[in-house]
Amino acid sequence: MTTPHPHDETSAQLQYTRPPAPPGSQLDWASTVTAPTEFVPYSYTEAEVQRITGRRRLAVSSVVCGLLGLALGVVGVFGLPIALIAITLALIARTTENRARTLWRSGLVSGLVGVLLAAGWIVYISQIVLPLL
Repeated sequence: MTTPHPHDETSAQLQYTRPPAPPGSQLDWASTVTAPTEFVPYSYTEAEVQRITGRRRLAVSSVVCGLLGLALGVVGVFGLPIALIAITLALIARTTENRARTLWRSGLVSGLVGVLLAAGWIVYISQIVLPLL
């Protein structure tokens, strides 16, 4: 008389996989306990997305002010205050916005060129135009 092995009946009914997660949701914690971490998808929260992507406002405003100061610096000394604002914003963005390096550098360079153009206009006016008056 032989008795069936107790694991024979249950081994055919073991479920080695878990039911899939509903579309658009994260995996259940219990389903990720044994999974390697590189296979577990991670979904970012809105705060994390905003923290990563939203920190470019100072750099963008630095570029805009720098280009405006550069354009007004070609015409005259009117672009000097805006170019100085661009330099200030670029220096602040340098410490706070690490991922927007190209933007704040562009704002810094265009602001510096705007200041140099305004300084050139000041020298031109003081050395050439004022002695003629």
